[in-house]
Amino acid sequence: MKKKLFGFSLAMILAINPLINTNIRPNIAYAAADQAKLDKLDTSSLESQIRAAKYLIENMPNIISGENRKKLDDLIVKSENLIVRINNYKASLEVNDNLNIRAKNIVRANLDKRNTNFTVNINAYTTNQQIQSWFLETAKEDWYFFYSMYGKTNVKTKYDPNKTKGDKVYVQSATFTVTFREDPTVDDQIDLFANEWVNQNINAYDNDLEKTQKIHDFIVTKNQYNRGDGNDRSGGFSIYHPSSIIYGEGGVCNAYATLFDKLATKAGLDVRYATGHSKKTGEPHIWNMVRVNGVWYNIDTTWDDPTINFNEGYVENIGDFVIYDYFLKSDEEISKSRTIDDNPDSPESNSTLRTGLKNTTIQRIDGEYRVVN
Repeated sequence: MKKKLFGFSLAMILAINPLINTNIRPNIAYAAADQAKLDKLDTSSLESQIRAAKYLIENMPNIISGENRKKLDDLIVKSENLIVRINNYKASLEVNDNLNIRAKNIVRANLDKRNTNFTVNINAYTTNQQIQSWFLETAKEDWYFFYSMYGKTNVKTKYDPNKTKGDKVYVQSATFTVTFREDPTVDDQIDLFANEWVNQNINAYDNDLEKTQKIHDFIVTKNQYNRGDGNDRSGGFSIYHPSSIIYGEGGVCNAYATLFDKLATKAGLDVRYATGHSKKTGEPHIWNMVRVNGVWYNIDTTWDDPTINFNEGYVENIGDFVIYDYFLKSDEEISKSRTIDDNPDSPESNSTLRTGLKNTTIQRIDGEYRVVN
């Protein structure tokens, strides 16, 4: 027992000492090679042998005595010091942060490729909940993607029961199964559409207000609010994706907000998302914030697209109409109709822009319904 302990510990010290003594700090951004080395620095086996050696010294003094006892005592001290050095070394490299970044890099690469199934090697003590939070943090780096393309994900972790200690779970890998709301080729088509629309409708001399109004009015007149069928589809397209507006039969607030983001960004406007809940229905809601001439405002194309209800039978050849009740409003003004979530990505809006724009309505004139400014 003593020879085995001595041989193992000495071999471990000789093998690890060069690594511990290095003065070179690896690149934390993506230290995959260093992470692999660190993953191998598991001290649990050495800790177990130290406990066994101490047991021998305390309970079998006749076997472990004299020069052997001195050597074993010295080796125990060196082994305990080694464990301290290993733990300090791991802490100095911020292993958890390194794992965080390493996992996010792999997740990001797979989401960029729109892969629906992929595995990330973890090889560390962590939790399924922590891994899920890393995934969501990565998905939310691109808010357009998160609100239009991303549907849901399932995370299945594989753990090593031999290394798991109580509530410390050693996770070997995490397999992600991701559902996207729309086919990536459709999203590419929307991008091409947005480029073409901006080239045809936004002029070089348009100011921020003119750009914003053109995009707002286009979306409101183009779309028809539609919750879709039971599969969240409208005309074959996701009701959460801009394609439901451009190619389908209408979508929900996600489609409005993400299309506004797409067109406004390509038109050179600075855009953010805002979320909250309707004070009338309690339903979750999403809209945009846009910077016009250096000032941030709320803009809600969904609620500026009124639903037409008639009690007088079928109406044909009727145009859509636009209101500006939620056009370039302050936080105070917009919060009269909804709560506003605390989102660090959403700037504050302290003023409402008085544009002088008038709502259009639909009126019955000479027996026909017409859009009236």
